[in-house]
Amino acid sequence: MSNKPSDTYETISVMSEPAFAGEREEVGEARISYVIARLERAVRAAINERVSPYGLTTLQYTTLSVLGRRGGLSNAQLARRSYMTPQSMSEVIEALEKKGLIKRDQHPNHRRVFPATLTATGLKVLEACDEAVGTMEEDMLRELDQDERDALYHGLVASVRALHAGLPEA
Repeated sequence: MSNKPSDTYETISVMSEPAFAGEREEVGEARISYVIARLERAVRAAINERVSPYGLTTLQYTTLSVLGRRGGLSNAQLARRSYMTPQSMSEVIEALEKKGLIKRDQHPNHRRVFPATLTATGLKVLEACDEAVGTMEEDMLRELDQDERDALYHGLVASVRALHAGLPEA
């Protein structure tokens, strides 16, 4: 049995809008990296749509989410976990602090480190946003049974790890 992508994956035709009249549409099998990139953009837009009623951006929600799983992280730690520059993370933290969703206290052993934690309000907003994002994920995955969902999850985690992009072994 051949190990070509067409033997492993369903063929997906890629149709793009012509840049100008008379240009031919692209047709053919999409690379998995292309499909993942399209999914990432769609997921980001869908998350933004669902968290914006709570006054958040996708990056702010991501930061709250990271703090919800593990509070007490510094600006640099949050930036690494959220794939942002420290400068961008500083802006996100400042906005979340002004909204009363996080608080920062000086680290007992480091004068210039101010780890962030969720406030009670931040936790409530995170729970509401998690519910909204959970609904979006259910919509996204509705055509997959549980075995397919598990396989997708484990395949994506393995791919992230193979590229040394996070998600260390538990």
